Amino acid sequence: MRVALGQLDMVWEDKEQSMRRAEKMTAKAASGGCDIIIFPEMSFTGFSMNIDKIAEKESDSPTVARMKELAIKYQIAIGFGWAAICETEDKKGFNRFTVVGSSGEKLAEYEKLHPFTYGGETKRYQKGERIVTFPFLGRTAALFICYDLRFPEIFQIAAREADIFFVIANWPAVRSAHWETLLRARAIETQSYVVGVNCVGSRDGEEYCGGSMAVDSIGNILGQITGKEDVLICDLDDRAWNLRQKFATAADRREDFYKKFFA
Repeated sequence: MRVALGQLDMVWEDKEQSMRRAEKMTAKAASGGCDIIIFPEMSFTGFSMNIDKIAEKESDSPTVARMKELAIKYQIAIGFGWAAICETEDKKGFNRFTVVGSSGEKLAEYEKLHPFTYGGETKRYQKGERIVTFPFLGRTAALFICYDLRFPEIFQIAAREADIFFVIANWPAVRSAHWETLLRARAIETQSYVVGVNCVGSRDGEEYCGGSMAVDSIGNILGQITGKEDVLICDLDDRAWNLRQKFATAADRREDFYKKFFA
């Protein structure tokens, strides 16, 4: 599987300009023979709490429609983040991660399980309620968003089925060491590939340095890009499943014991 990490310097709350940049990156990924390109969290607006301006209806999302068009045009799957309107009384939204296939079909859609309280996200966005996995090119992938990376339990659950994790983020430069450490830790713990795609640039008073990377199932960094907008191309193979069969750490997990402390 050839994966493109689209480290985007999106234009703050300006979907049209951001999507123009994303299309150029999609074309580059397609010309490089990639099967999928992944863009950061809230890919075309930045990590905005202004849901009145950026959120879209699930049933009529211009962002989803545009990504389907690009997927068909360039014959490549696309993973991207966006804000969805939630039909509830509290008027909160959902922080979503959607993947569309090269034929324009929706392959998977995930809602962030852990909104970032420290950044005010819980005031504007609902918590998701599902771990999402989906088949892709003979493997099984799982989707997570940014702050989810700090909660290893959900990665262990997803790893029962998935051996590839796509994590999209708007992870600030000030905590970049955490980003790399946690991506590698989740890969090692679950014996999975982890593909982390961050943004780069300055938005809303925050600095982002990227650091997008693909990590293999023993924690080696297969490729990394920092400090600039660009596309990183990485190849993933079958080593994750092979490792799990030989060095089966999951078989030694004592989940019945752990449950005593989460009751």
